[in-house]
Amino acid sequence: MSARVIPATSVTVELEDVSLDLVCFDHAVAVLRDRRAAGRLRGYIEATLDANPGLAGLGVILPRGTVVHLPEFAVEEATTPLQRLWDD
Repeated sequence: MSARVIPATSVTVELEDVSLDLVCFDHAVAVLRDRRAAGRLRGYIEATLDANPGLAGLGVILPRGTVVHLPEFAVEEATTPLQRLWDD
């Protein structure tokens, strides 16, 4: 298996009705350039919560102006090709 790395960065919430999972997803999509791969990430939100003590206390919707530190995160990529029922 090979691994790609989502680099660490900081993001300031500038819009209303933004949740932590949306912040993480948007950053992952921007780096990976693949919405499916970003949607399958496991543990990225938890790692972000660990990197931001007190962030969970702000609630589900983050207030505007909140700075979120997104940690570096390794993404394992499967090297075996996906096989579908209709493939030969």
